[in-house]
Amino acid sequence: MTDPISGVGAKALSAIKPEQKKDEELRSPDVESQDAPAARQMSDEVQLSDETVVELSRAGFDEAKVAQIKQALADGNYPLDPKRIAEGFTEIEKLL
Repeated sequence: MTDPISGVGAKALSAIKPEQKKDEELRSPDVESQDAPAARQMSDEVQLSDETVVELSRAGFDEAKVAQIKQALADGNYPLDPKRIAEGFTEIEKLL
């Protein structure tokens, strides 16, 4: 039998024995209880290759075209094709 929606996992949580809870608490010591000097902060460092830096610096789109479209939208002159928009929605719905 399954748990009701309001008590999801209630039976699974009550199935853990008290001894198991104590063992888990003993295995995972609190971070606060550890000595501060013994705990060191670790950090990662990444270095990008020259080719990667060049590719990231390039724009992935045509900024002039985007500016032109924004201006046309602001002016109300951008041509909208309802059929093309509907076809786009159809493609999205197929993915669902």
